Amino acid sequence: MEAVPPQGAITLAQALDRAVAFHQAGRAGEAADLCRSILQVRPEQAETRCLLGTIAFGQGRLEAARGLFTVVAALAPGFFEAHRNLAILEQAAGRLAAACHHHRRALALRPEDGATHLALALLHGRIGDEPQAVAWLRQGVTRAPGFLPLREVYAGFCERAAVRAFGGGDPPGAARFCEQALALMREAPGFTETLRDLLERLVRVALLVERPALAMEFLAIKDPLDFPEVPPQAIDRFPLTLLPFPAWCAAAGFRHRIWQAPAQEPDEVLATASPEWLRPQIDQLPTLAREPVGVALDAEIEVVQGFYVKDNYESHLLAGRRFLLREVADTVVQGSRVPLVGVTPGATAGAFRLPRPLYRTVTIDQPVLFLPSTPNYWHFLVEVLPRLMVRERVDETRPLPVLLFDVRPYHREMLQLAGLPAEQIIDARDLVGPDGAQLLYRLRRAAVPSAIPYPVAYRWLRDRLLPRRRGDGPPTRRLYLSRRGSAPKHRIANDAEIAALLADRGFETVQPERLGVLETIKLMAEAEMVVAPVGAATANQVFLPPGGHWVHLCNPDFFHPDSRWNPQMGVQIPLLGRFHHLAGRFTDDPASRPDDLLARLDIPVFIDPDALGRLLDAVLCRPPSGSRQG
Repeated sequence: MEAVPPQGAITLAQALDRAVAFHQAGRAGEAADLCRSILQVRPEQAETRCLLGTIAFGQGRLEAARGLFTVVAALAPGFFEAHRNLAILEQAAGRLAAACHHHRRALALRPEDGATHLALALLHGRIGDEPQAVAWLRQGVTRAPGFLPLREVYAGFCERAAVRAFGGGDPPGAARFCEQALALMREAPGFTETLRDLLERLVRVALLVERPALAMEFLAIKDPLDFPEVPPQAIDRFPLTLLPFPAWCAAAGFRHRIWQAPAQEPDEVLATASPEWLRPQIDQLPTLAREPVGVALDAEIEVVQGFYVKDNYESHLLAGRRFLLREVADTVVQGSRVPLVGVTPGATAGAFRLPRPLYRTVTIDQPVLFLPSTPNYWHFLVEVLPRLMVRERVDETRPLPVLLFDVRPYHREMLQLAGLPAEQIIDARDLVGPDGAQLLYRLRRAAVPSAIPYPVAYRWLRDRLLPRRRGDGPPTRRLYLSRRGSAPKHRIANDAEIAALLADRGFETVQPERLGVLETIKLMAEAEMVVAPVGAATANQVFLPPGGHWVHLCNPDFFHPDSRWNPQMGVQIPLLGRFHHLAGRFTDDPASRPDDLLARLDIPVFIDPDALGRLLDAVLCRPPSGSRQG
């Protein structure tokens, strides 16, 4: 290649490389000067003019950039980058149709360019032409099969379309979209984290539309990703029927007892005063209170992994692996060492997989009363402990040792307060030794209590645990349950400021994690008012005295008309103390905020002290600060 005057000492290629290096180093002025020097001698040089246009675009000089790119396209019609850059420029200017035109011209030069197919699909999506967007995705996957972003977007479209179809009452249509996604996944040359997440969600959708075999096919793709060291033939993968407790017992042929337990009645005044958008859940309380409870006797079941890291519940399979007792309402997937159980809201069938080489089987022949396990205070108190009512109803369960996994000190205190002798508590870790991970427990003769509806659980907890406290004076204490000593969730960003404000109103600051269970019950039973952030300690509302108040500090996602927490909050609030809530504001960068509501509980929340003061004054019927009483 000829030398470029006036430098002369370097070739054109070297000069262009230097200009590119200047541009990449942020020295746009020097890069532009060098480009202009090259063009004085070689005005037809397309790459140089294109680089100069890119520099102008980066400086916000769109018209100058357009002129340069247009000249390049005219001088070198086969120069792909000129057409691509024109498309990007037009898109930045909001001229989407023109951007599509230039992307198509670029694609004619490189029919196998996956990025251009993806750009055209996304542009047609912005325009609102979904069929054409899908057509570009389909063509792009065919012509650029190794370009994974195309598969990500296309599979994501299929998953969203399947969810829309299911929500619109078209399960067959949803299944067809799942099948389209399955073809994309099967032919993928590799997998990104996005594609793995889509696989997980597609398993759930397949279960929702009652296509367990389709869910199995998604899992067959996901298995080598989650269990790379396990041969496919060593992974149990099979569909299950999900059943409520009475049907589960009947399907297994288990001897069992079912009864109707007394329930705590809703506070009508509080229920009436609750927000209208909670009414659907509140109206279901009488039905919930009438749900039967019971126990399976001499049950042979399998329990995987002790407890799950997300929902904190075991999955109870029959040893014959046909039916799954539905204990939770969500799929549990956390890393390659935890098996997938497809227990999806509304689903009637589930998918299960167990990589046998990763798990060892522990057989427990001793008859036991089996309780679910969770390290969470709220879930253990409200959802696990009340199952001990079976010992009061069914005599043959009373002498049985109670088997749990990962027993914590507060678990033991709760169990003993509820009347279970310490010597009847078995921690499964004591049976399996220090290596208690990746286990499949096979219980030969277990008594398995059913889940207890909230109204029944609250009645039982008050009846059994409140008499344990001493003293019955009027409620006078005011408590602030601070999370300052616990991490990382549910933190109040201005905790010290809130504690000081509350101290001026006679509140004591308490850190619940430093208290024993009986201490906590005593405090709650003596409380006129409790202020607390969202968290496990809110379970203690059940011990408030009649007329007590609970002020719930939460993030903006937790308690509002569109919150996914409403069903759970709706069944709790009318049964407990008089409930008030105050939403704070996030303190993080919105751009970094996770989409998942559960993950957002980790974000510190700022509580407006003035708003909290006004709420407290209103609840306590005190005049605002500074006013005079007549």
